[in-house]
Amino acid sequence: MDDTLIKNNLGLKILTDTGWSNFDGLLEKGQKQTVEVTTETKSITCTPDHNFFTSTYKPIEAKSLKPGLQILVNAGTERIVSVKLKTLEPVYDIFNVENNHRFYANDILVKNCEFLVFDETLINSITLVDLEGREPMTKMGQVRWYKKIDSKCTYIVALDPSLGTGGDPSALQIIELPTFIQIGEWHHNLSPVQTQARILRDVCKYISDEFGGSQPSIYYSVENNTVGEAALVALSELGEESIPGLFLSEPIKKGHVRRFRKGFNTTSVSKIATCAKLKQLVESKKIKINSKSLISELKTYVAKGLGFEGKSGSHDDLVSSLLLAIRMIMVLQEWDPSIYDKMREEVMEDLVLPMPIFMNSY
Repeated sequence: MDDTLIKNNLGLKILTDTGWSNFDGLLEKGQKQTVEVTTETKSITCTPDHNFFTSTYKPIEAKSLKPGLQILVNAGTERIVSVKLKTLEPVYDIFNVENNHRFYANDILVKNCEFLVFDETLINSITLVDLEGREPMTKMGQVRWYKKIDSKCTYIVALDPSLGTGGDPSALQIIELPTFIQIGEWHHNLSPVQTQARILRDVCKYISDEFGGSQPSIYYSVENNTVGEAALVALSELGEESIPGLFLSEPIKKGHVRRFRKGFNTTSVSKIATCAKLKQLVESKKIKINSKSLISELKTYVAKGLGFEGKSGSHDDLVSSLLLAIRMIMVLQEWDPSIYDKMREEVMEDLVLPMPIFMNSY
């Protein structure tokens, strides 16, 4: 079979030991045997003849690695803990990397040419280790609340709907602004769409009641892809007048030809942009995540192809609803100076998402 080129249309970059480098794309090379290499804090899957580097920059193949050997990582060196034989995996060849034949994958320095798709988390692994969830302050049905409502704040309520037939769960996130604290969440895989809409309404009503008579500042929305159409119908049947707050939708862009629907439509481009913002907020500690379940999903939210999703066998619905909340905040920042300042504060220069690839040797 001829090699297939996957073009780097998103402008992703590779971090090398001399800085970030551009590349043109990936060539699919079929399947090969793999091994899993684990260091003190990192783990990566590669082919047996993949090259790592010793502390003197001497290349060494994965099949020759032994526990105790030190290899180069982005923070210096780390000790090899184990090397285990794994299954066949799709192997790729990087196409036209600028300036360098070494780069970091999963924070480990590797040698450029062939590589595999690998499980690199969206959020830096060290940051994930430091994240600590806590038990809810209170529960209302299956809605978990982590903080009391503050009438001086604004609240984002984001629903990522599902069919509610026992497969993927539907999920709802509640974020407080401008504190950027996750104050509540809900998810369930057996609630029909009508019930999901009622839970969104009830959450907004609870927040409104806690304002104690003052005008509540609440924005709510849904992800409107596929099942989202049914959620929009369910919300319409409830009546927007019964839901405190404002239904927030993505702005219509100039030249946009898609039929307008309320809510937010997720595309590969919008998802990548939102993942980048979430990464920046978490790694710069600008957002406070309280849910243990959400933190657990973030730990298995990995690079896949040229995007991100939950690792095979794991759910990512809580992350998806958080990404929707971030998109809503990105819209609101254009209106609210305090939100804008928080979103722009200490932004990482030249923020680049982790590469959803991993290399083998020349």
